[in-house]
Amino acid sequence: MPSEPVLLILWGSMGVILFGVAVLVAARLIRGSRDYSRDDSLDLTLAVTGWVLIAVGVLAMLVVTLQLVGLAVVIAALAVVAEAMVKRRVSRQYALLWLLTVAAERLIPLVPAVEAFAREGGGSFAGRARYLAAMLKAGVPLPEALQRLPGLLPHGVLPLVRVGYESGALAGALRQAASIRDLRRPLWLAAAGRLVYLTVLVLFASGVVTFVMLKIVPSFQKIFADFDAQLPAITQMLISASGAVVMWWFLLLPLFSLVFLLLVYVLLRYVDLVHWELPGTNWLARRLDTAAILETLALAAEHRRPLPEAIATLAQSYPKASIRGRLRGVLHDVEGGADWCQSLLSRGLLKRADLAILQAAQRVGNLPWAMREMADSNRRRLAYRLYALVQLLFPPVVLSFALLELFFVVALFWPIVTLIQSMV
Repeated sequence: MPSEPVLLILWGSMGVILFGVAVLVAARLIRGSRDYSRDDSLDLTLAVTGWVLIAVGVLAMLVVTLQLVGLAVVIAALAVVAEAMVKRRVSRQYALLWLLTVAAERLIPLVPAVEAFAREGGGSFAGRARYLAAMLKAGVPLPEALQRLPGLLPHGVLPLVRVGYESGALAGALRQAASIRDLRRPLWLAAAGRLVYLTVLVLFASGVVTFVMLKIVPSFQKIFADFDAQLPAITQMLISASGAVVMWWFLLLPLFSLVFLLLVYVLLRYVDLVHWELPGTNWLARRLDTAAILETLALAAEHRRPLPEAIATLAQSYPKASIRGRLRGVLHDVEGGADWCQSLLSRGLLKRADLAILQAAQRVGNLPWAMREMADSNRRRLAYRLYALVQLLFPPVVLSFALLELFFVVALFWPIVTLIQSMV
């Protein structure tokens, strides 16, 4: 029969789960007939709170009932389910994007095409597609309708669609958006597994170290005191470290909290629920932003649209606020008579090597082709460098944990050898 603390944890977890369900029901009642064009912060907050409460309650029950091995199996299963759901959503986004592309190229009305797409699917995505068709039928321009319905198309394609729409090249913009290899998700897929492994390793190792310092080390001290024996120097170092950790544990709490928040961020980024960058890491994805900007400007240049107008459109619709600010600075420079290439360089949106190529292409009249080539080159170079960075950082971190584990094993095993030798 389960002990009283286990029963309390189980009942408490059940209460947390029921409270989370109640929050989701309240969100549904408050929402009523859903308006997909309205960004309801209260609805989002209630939904996230409800699902977090349910997840915390379920995990607590799994820890008590299944222990660590069962919990690991369940977490792995949840990861597989989450990945399947993300791939399903991404596939539907690209299916809708290709539908719009084919309809625009063959001059098929977008409203019946989107309505047919919505009838073939189900769930909230189909509902949002139906709302897109209703807005198009009411005369809302396609870029405006897509901006009111974030998540219908892959992340980051709206600026390209908007510039193509304003340039009279919607079909070309949609095909270009559908054909571009978006490396953001593959890069995160390549790095997320290692990041999750490292963060879980840190949390698990922290739990093991805490248990050893609070339970095992005091027992060793008592046993050696009873035998009037002296502990080895390495074990005394471990005891000193244990005492320091027990005394100053609150100083390590922010570090553990930071590691846990990093794990949550990586998981949310992995399942494509958030797109913002961590503070101080914008420079990692800057090449992808440069590639997206160059692709959009290439479309404008190809259809003889003034580049300042395209830059103004990007400054209004680019997904990242930090990049929008830089683009506004570029627009200000260009309106003041500065060269757009030099301004992109000074604002940190272009590399000096890219600048020389673009200026040469502009002189010979081959600017759109050069922009697209530079965009693809920026994506490839970022992929190579990020992959190399992960490969360089991963082994030293794992080796550090292995050395820490070796220290604990020797510090805890050597006293037993010493005690046996003293008794022989």
